[in-house]
Amino acid sequence: MEFLQAAQRAALHVSVSQVKLYTRCPKLYEMRHVLGAKPEHRSANLVLGTAVHTALAAYYLALKDGVVLADEEVLEAARQSLEESVKQEPPVLLEEGETVADMQAAAEKLVRAFLAGVERPDEVLAVEAPFYCDVVDPDTGEIIEEQLTGYLDAVVRCGDDIVVLEHKTAARAWSQDQLDFDLQVGLYLAATGAAKVRLQVMTKTRVPKLLVHDLVRSEREQREAVVIVCRVLQAIRAGAFWPAPGWACKTCEYRRQCRG
Repeated sequence: MEFLQAAQRAALHVSVSQVKLYTRCPKLYEMRHVLGAKPEHRSANLVLGTAVHTALAAYYLALKDGVVLADEEVLEAARQSLEESVKQEPPVLLEEGETVADMQAAAEKLVRAFLAGVERPDEVLAVEAPFYCDVVDPDTGEIIEEQLTGYLDAVVRCGDDIVVLEHKTAARAWSQDQLDFDLQVGLYLAATGAAKVRLQVMTKTRVPKLLVHDLVRSEREQREAVVIVCRVLQAIRAGAFWPAPGWACKTCEYRRQCRG
């Protein structure tokens, strides 16, 4: 697609996750990426998600080398990631009554759900692969100063298709609106030219499940995603940062600083 052109050059960068963060809460973006404010804590969900991602990366890296890890080896990768993470600063914000042992048990259940339901690809091409793209403003044709960057959880071949894998942990199944409008999908497809993004969601329900969604975006939808990147960057340059109160404020790592 002509609006994202693969390249790496000495330039300012903005990541896909930073763009998504700004659209969720511009004030949080400012605290984290402009002011570099010290976080008050780390979200337990973030630490748990990182442990699961680490385990899945180990699984796909082994597959890339033609090796199928035993379940226990994948589980151990999650355990080690979580054990190391909870020792770091700032402290992990746990729910009332929640313990690190509870987090370990939750991580194990999520990884087991993945292992029980995952479909092995024909070939693993890359794991945790970075990308860099020049961004062409669809409205003006101008190459903007900042490059768009990101990390792909995995890139695989399924039959004749190149597929980007994206792993998520979530409290519940994604809604249809989330699946239809997630910005990340359009940008990943525009950046890679892949046939689809395979979203692998592990739900933190009483009985965890692996839910798999193959997502595509039309050229128009990919263009719209690139326009959002361009407009977000314009707003950041203009210093447009405002709080967006909502459910995420409860566990935000800057909630006291934000409220003054």
